Amino acid sequence: MKTAASSSPPSPSAPPSKRQKTEEEKSEESEAVKNGLKVFFDQNQLALQKSLEEREAALKLAERQLKEAKRAVPVLFAEPGDLFTFHTCYSDGEQFTIKYVGRNTTPPRKVEFCGTYEDNRFSPEIGWLIFHNAGGYTPINVCNGGIRDTIGAWPIAQYSHYDEKEMKRDTLCIPPEMCGDLKVWKGYGYDSDY
Repeated sequence: MKTAASSSPPSPSAPPSKRQKTEEEKSEESEAVKNGLKVFFDQNQLALQKSLEEREAALKLAERQLKEAKRAVPVLFAEPGDLFTFHTCYSDGEQFTIKYVGRNTTPPRKVEFCGTYEDNRFSPEIGWLIFHNAGGYTPINVCNGGIRDTIGAWPIAQYSHYDEKEMKRDTLCIPPEMCGDLKVWKGYGYDSDY
C-alpha cells in the first residue's frame, strides 16, 4: 500500500537568492533608483539650463549687432525706392541723391572695355546693390568727382546694372562693401550730420 507524500511548508531558512524580497527592501531599492534618476535628471537639467542661457545670450548679442549694423550701414537693409545721399569729391562736398532699386540677380559675364573683352572685367555679381538716379539729373555718371570717384566704382561697364541683353544706362551696381559712404536721405534743408 502506497502512502501519500507529505507536503511540508518551505523552510524559513531558505537560501537568500531564492527568498522573496521584503516590502522594506523593495522600498529601499525603489528609493535608490529614484535618487539615482534624480541626480541624473538634475545634471541634465543644469546642462540644458546652461545651454539655454548661452543661446539666449548669443541671440541678444546678435539682435544688438543687427541694430548696430542697421544704424551703421542702413543701405544693406534698404527697400526698393529708398533714397540715399553721397558727397562728391569736390572741395565743397556737394551732396547728391540716388534711389535704391534692389539686388542684382543677373549672373556676371565678361564685359567690353575699350573695345575688347578682358579676362578680369566682369559685370556685377549676384547680390550687388543697384541704384538709379533719383531725379532728372544724372549724378551716377558724373566723371569728375561724382559717386564713382568717391567710392572707386570704375570702369562704368563693371559697376553698372545689366539686364539679360545689355547694360542699363544711368545705373550703379556695387558690392555691399562699397556702400559705406551712402547715407539715408533725410529730406531737404540743413542737417548737422553733413
